[in-house]
Amino acid sequence: MSVVTERDGLGEPVGRFGWNGGLGSVWYADPSEDMVTILMTGCAKFTLSPPNLYRDFWTLAYHAIDH
Repeated sequence: MSVVTERDGLGEPVGRFGWNGGLGSVWYADPSEDMVTILMTGCAKFTLSPPNLYRDFWTLAYHAIDH
C-alpha cells in the first residue's frame, strides 16, 4: 500500500493511495477525484519504476475525467 504525501514534479496527485502488485495487478484510489482505477495486465514486473503501460493508463484515466 502506498500513499502520495507530496507532489514530485509531474508525479501522482497528493492523497492518491493504492498498490502496485508484482504480478501486473494495480489499483489506486484518488479521493479528490472520487475515482478508483484498476489495471490487470497479467504480466509480472521486475523493476521498481512503473512500466510505461501503467503511466499511460493513469494518464488516460485522468484525461477521461477532465473532458
